[in-house]
Amino acid sequence: MIIDSHTHILPDEFRRERARILKVDATFAALFSAASAKTADAEALIASMDRAGVDVSVAAGYGWTDEGVARLANDYALDAARRHPGRIFPFCSANPLKGDSAAREVRRCAEAGAKGIGELHPDTQGFSSSDPAILGRLAPLMDAARAFHLPVLVHASEPLGHAYPGKGTFTPDKALALAQAYPANVLIFAHFGGGLPFHALMPEVARSLGNVYFDSAAQPFLYTPSAYAATVAAAGGGRVLFASDFPLTSQQRALKAARAGGLDGPDEVRVFGANAARLLGVF
Repeated sequence: MIIDSHTHILPDEFRRERARILKVDATFAALFSAASAKTADAEALIASMDRAGVDVSVAAGYGWTDEGVARLANDYALDAARRHPGRIFPFCSANPLKGDSAAREVRRCAEAGAKGIGELHPDTQGFSSSDPAILGRLAPLMDAARAFHLPVLVHASEPLGHAYPGKGTFTPDKALALAQAYPANVLIFAHFGGGLPFHALMPEVARSLGNVYFDSAAQPFLYTPSAYAATVAAAGGGRVLFASDFPLTSQQRALKAARAGGLDGPDEVRVFGANAARLLGVF
């Protein structure tokens, strides 16, 4: 079974009302200001899954800063999951610095079938920091996540390499600080955690990663395929999730790269689906 643990879908309103949403939501503006930026609806995702041989996709949100925009996107992901049962599993997104309001949105979505929270974008949402006072403001959302047993997917950034829209400054040191601030929460750091798993060879770092997973979203843009085997060697085969970041990257391209990633049979099974299935509790 192949589970793509990080894809994105948006309703038609985001294309029809693009100019308005660019004005009201900082994350949408950071990611989609260019006319060439890709968006996709649920039907495009299902078609992609069928072409690539993906059984299940997690439909994540983005780190919305506007609560109305977040609700619109969350409702669409929840509806897509109802229309495509067993194929699409929705994550909901909220601005964690909204405190109790964010927690209420998490509860609403969890009761409607959400399987996780995210993707969160620390830079545009305002918590790309290791300051305990800032991280402490995430407590209502993190408390809600634990109450409903929801993993939290967070965008992470490499401190080196090329720039790209939305790269941000949430680098491994800040991701580690978040994991240390909320050790009881299950966290998924996107994009191989910006390189955080490679520091798991340090015992003091490894001790803080007990509830942390790393997805491979956008790997073809960021790392060579050998990042799969390197991450498994550093962090363990039970901590890595295959992800494409569709529609930024096609699922076919992401799978081809992952299969060239040097994983052995058992680790390939874990990374391509078994880890996500266990984490999401869907099978």
